[in-house]
Amino acid sequence: LADFRAVYDLPLPELMFRAMAVHREHRDPTDVQRCALLSIKTGGCPEDCGYCSQSAHHDTPVEREPLMTVAEVRAKAEAAKARGATRFCMGAAWRSPKDGPEFDRVLDMVRVVRGLGMEACVTLGMLSDAQAARLKDAGLTAYNHNLDTSRRHYPEVVTTRTYDARLDTLRAVNRAGISVCSGGILGLGETEDDRLMMLCELAQLDPPPESVPVNCLMPQT
Repeated sequence: LADFRAVYDLPLPELMFRAMAVHREHRDPTDVQRCALLSIKTGGCPEDCGYCSQSAHHDTPVEREPLMTVAEVRAKAEAAKARGATRFCMGAAWRSPKDGPEFDRVLDMVRVVRGLGMEACVTLGMLSDAQAARLKDAGLTAYNHNLDTSRRHYPEVVTTRTYDARLDTLRAVNRAGISVCSGGILGLGETEDDRLMMLCELAQLDPPPESVPVNCLMPQT
């Protein structure tokens, strides 16, 4: 944690310089990837994540909608590609996908997106090794599964699953050879140390995540 704190406390211009240097070392500095995100199954999630309007535990205006059809997803992906997106991300409000027709449909969605020449990313909740392997076989590029916050602060945010369950899913994705997309949310009542401890957890994954999304909670009042 001390190492992360030392970087975090750098003057902003120095921190920006170091970040740009690392970025240039590993990426084309002129390239910005455009992505599209689609909710393929909305609402009714049994998890009680305190920030999520799709949780069945919260009274929100989000209506429950069934899993979209492959044809509907194809049309959305084609439109996203026409607008310049090179990665198409699909999210389903599940605790974890159940093996069967709906999971098979998601696999077909991944195949359709890849068939359009785009990268495919999904977030479906917790995964088993077998499910991760099937997603890999379907051509999945990346899997998003955020840690949200630090291990110590996590019980204040979510009570229906454990922190280790989240890490188990990330490890299953890694073992399957799928790129991991995992980050967190700022504004959940956490401290600066909680934010840094979350990064420590992600850094210990082998390999570390390819993408670390950082979201800011925008509560509706």
